[in-house]
Amino acid sequence: MNRMRIPILALAALAAVTIASGAVADTIPFPSAHAGDVFVIAQTTTTDGVMSDYFAPSSSVIFRAYAVDGKTRKVLVAKDVTYFYVTIPNQPNVKLTYNPTATGASGQYTWTGKWAVPANYPTGPVFFKTLVKSKAKRTGSFVQLPVVTSQLTISTTPGIPTGPGPSGAAGPTGKVDTVIYADSVNGTGPKGAAPRPIGCTQTNVFKRGEQFVLRAYGFDLTARAVLSIDNVTEAHFSVPGQPNVVLNWGGHGPQKVFIWTNFWNIPADYPLGNTTVHIQFTLTSGKVAALDYPIVIIP
Repeated sequence: MNRMRIPILALAALAAVTIASGAVADTIPFPSAHAGDVFVIAQTTTTDGVMSDYFAPSSSVIFRAYAVDGKTRKVLVAKDVTYFYVTIPNQPNVKLTYNPTATGASGQYTWTGKWAVPANYPTGPVFFKTLVKSKAKRTGSFVQLPVVTSQLTISTTPGIPTGPGPSGAAGPTGKVDTVIYADSVNGTGPKGAAPRPIGCTQTNVFKRGEQFVLRAYGFDLTARAVLSIDNVTEAHFSVPGQPNVVLNWGGHGPQKVFIWTNFWNIPADYPLGNTTVHIQFTLTSGKVAALDYPIVIIP
């Protein structure tokens, strides 16, 4: 595991992040995407559960989200929330509703809402923002990481794989000590399949022979610290029947957003259907943080 030192990250009130003294300007720490006293993450999927950040005009985008109160460390459910919604430039707000079995809901993502993209909506990135307020009057917000191919984009040629998306992998409930965000993108160098029209775009449906790239980040809520090489002794993901893959900590995109990543070349004979990627971080404190992340393998 790469042990190169990087600036120490400080997490104030769970999500208002500052860079420690002496940090260089081009290392934007991960959770610059979060602000407030509630940790919030959001993703976008098709109506059949395929995670994607590219959508065509006149299609439907399902926003799904997850939130944890930074003070109580409680996963927020319907009775805990005053409001939870998504703002979209020049569009009505999209209200998110708590329903673990709703269209697009999966694992920890139990809050969902649908946006019908207008036929004349401009092509290009959509800079949405997710906002939540708890009944305890604590608030939080989420914006997308500043990596172009990982942002919601309206395109006339989105190239989304056929669905449906994955099922299973129940998410955390009640109180949690750590929170982990994970998504996956198609690698630009598949060994046994044709490259996709746009590389490094979000997806949870992969063809045999493609390159699965996992991206993750997280927090130790008790210590109020970002999971980085300063407090993680080992990080990996595992796929049934395959060797563990070490996760590497490093900067991504022009703005050097620091996250944990690595890839897995999907074998040509890997079983089709749903599978679960197990993500695990072992902290210097001895605590283990883990998340099960579902994907689908198609021919």
